[in-house]
Amino acid sequence: MSTIDRISRFCAALGLFACMALLLPLSPAQAQAVDLSTPKLDYENGNYGAALAGFKSGAAQGSADAQYWVGVLHDRGQGVTQNRETAYQWFGKAAAQGHAEAQRSVAVYLEEGKIVTQDLAQAAEWYRKAAAQNNVKAIRNLAQLVIRGRGVARDFAMGASLLQRAADMGNAKAMRNLGYLYYFGKGVPQDQAAAAALFSAAAEAGLDKAKYNLGFVHYRGDGVPRDLAAAAYLFGQAAEQGNADAQLMLSRMYLLGEGVRKDPAKAYFWALLGAVQKPELAEWHFDKLRGQLSLAQMDRIRAQSEAWNPKG
Repeated sequence: MSTIDRISRFCAALGLFACMALLLPLSPAQAQAVDLSTPKLDYENGNYGAALAGFKSGAAQGSADAQYWVGVLHDRGQGVTQNRETAYQWFGKAAAQGHAEAQRSVAVYLEEGKIVTQDLAQAAEWYRKAAAQNNVKAIRNLAQLVIRGRGVARDFAMGASLLQRAADMGNAKAMRNLGYLYYFGKGVPQDQAAAAALFSAAAEAGLDKAKYNLGFVHYRGDGVPRDLAAAAYLFGQAAEQGNADAQLMLSRMYLLGEGVRKDPAKAYFWALLGAVQKPELAEWHFDKLRGQLSLAQMDRIRAQSEAWNPKG
């Protein structure tokens, strides 16, 4: 096999950006650390134009961190017109130098398939590179691909192991995802008490979906004593954050008087909000509420729901 053939095969396995980084010589400027404290402070203070100029200067000196931040600003449209194609190119440059969060960003783009052609296998590879550097978000992202069998062989046990690793690092979304696996017994022994504990930990971290999940297990008594008042409280917290499932469950509880005093007006209010995201699930609520409120009451509640904004 010729040297060119070996390089070609190696590049195909490693990926475009990483291959480019190996083939391009490292300049003295790239080998030096670049001080990015000033542009990062500008970014924190909302001075995005100044931050972009500073990061571009660092990127020109070969700083992977600066290249990543130039990508972030283009991705979010901060200090520059949003251009996700350009952002992807900058993330690629930083990823090729081993920047973990840039590697995860490249993987996200490849998984989404909106800006570049979707390639789930390559997305998994970039997540693996970032995960190898203990990037907790990449560990969770990789776990989700593994659990769903997207770009990789489906493996619930491996997915659970990855989620446990991310959960141990404090990632609330990983705690919630792992809770699901324990709840249904996928890749781990079924243990609804463990699921409830994980939902609780994620809820304490502020995750609205986990508050809904914790409310649900309290509502049913799965892994915890059945407690309708606690369920209503948790659904209320998640509902206030804009979670449609929680809004509809809270509506149900006000409609039926479960854990709270029966209140058709509140039931209607939360059903209206839940219907914005999940109209098909709200029909049951509206059918049950028919005739319980006057037209004037319904008009007033509709106005309140239209003026409502989620908290947090």
